[in-house]
Amino acid sequence: KGRVTYGNPAACALLGYNMLELQTMVHVTDVYYRPDDSRRVMRAARQEGSAGVDVMLRTRSGELVPGRVHARLQLDSDGVLVGTVGILEDQRELVDLHRRLEEAASQVIDSERRVAALDSTSKTANELSQPMMAAMGNIELALLEPNLDARLAARLERAYEQLERLQVLATDFARRAAPRSSS
Repeated sequence: KGRVTYGNPAACALLGYNMLELQTMVHVTDVYYRPDDSRRVMRAARQEGSAGVDVMLRTRSGELVPGRVHARLQLDSDGVLVGTVGILEDQRELVDLHRRLEEAASQVIDSERRVAALDSTSKTANELSQPMMAAMGNIELALLEPNLDARLAARLERAYEQLERLQVLATDFARRAAPRSSS
């Protein structure tokens, strides 16, 4: 009939009721937050060797506690159901641990993504540096030509200066983007 007839001290502490309150005032629907939980527990109790059923328990103060209920049917000598015995497990620590593990895994994935992006960026900066160095070398050689037009020489020098600026930026960027070793 859904009446609670006994609760050990641990169940009383978990639910926030004293023994007399559990025996006189509490119905199983007061303990389960979701209406279907009591039916799911009974269904599991009818299945031989069933595992615990994850439920949300409601304490006297209204706090919702993630729990697991292991239930066993109590039958009389004729095999008629006379009640159930249920064991409540407080799952708050397990749920909190699971949440923290998921957060840590997410942080690891985010960190790996950042490292991969920085590594790719660093490699790109180094790849850009190679052609800039080649262009700078060619400009230096062109500036050494004895009969070089002054206007062309001025243009080549400006191009060289801009390539130098780009080279400094690429080198600095590659240095900052490179993964730091933990020493």
